[in-house]
Amino acid sequence: MKKFLAAIGLLLVTGNAAAQEISPEVDRGVASIKKKKFAFSAETKFFSPNVNAKVKGEDFYAHRTEAPEFVLKYKNFSADYIRAHDTLHFVRLKVDREIFSLMGTGLEWNVALNSMTWRGEKNYSSVLPSVGINFYMRIRPRLDIYAQFSGMTLAGHGHFKDFESGIKYFPQKNFSLSAGWRRIDYKFRRGNFSVSGLFAGVRYDF
Repeated sequence: MKKFLAAIGLLLVTGNAAAQEISPEVDRGVASIKKKKFAFSAETKFFSPNVNAKVKGEDFYAHRTEAPEFVLKYKNFSADYIRAHDTLHFVRLKVDREIFSLMGTGLEWNVALNSMTWRGEKNYSSVLPSVGINFYMRIRPRLDIYAQFSGMTLAGHGHFKDFESGIKYFPQKNFSLSAGWRRIDYKFRRGNFSVSGLFAGVRYDF
């Protein structure tokens, strides 16, 4: 019994010594893992817009069609894709810059490239730049409202306008739900299209 107790005592002493020797490194390692963030997010939106398009004599209109949207974001860079219809695809590459942020309320500006592709009897595509601004405000501990607008006019070459407003709810730290309204107007030499309607979205931050 004495030998057993002595062995337990020796084990506790050596264990405590080892723990004291490596605990700072372990603590720093655990802390770094807890603080580590990938600054990456993925979002999908269930967009139900009206779609109106006219490209080189080909007209198309759809009332309350399904237009899935996917947004991938890494740090301040994002890629946005909307499949408005089999014939109409929209892609936006955007970079955001923060102006200020305080207690869940802030203002950002952005620059983007916006691409529209039409796949009909003939295929057409166009790319237009834009600049914009995004405002968001915390109205409850887990509830934000926001509004954002971007656009650009290039005289006879066309114009681009994108307005979106909505509300976001954060039930968990890295998870959010959103709902709102969006309108995109895109005009270029060969035609134009507009997409406008309600959406609901789900986002996860990694």
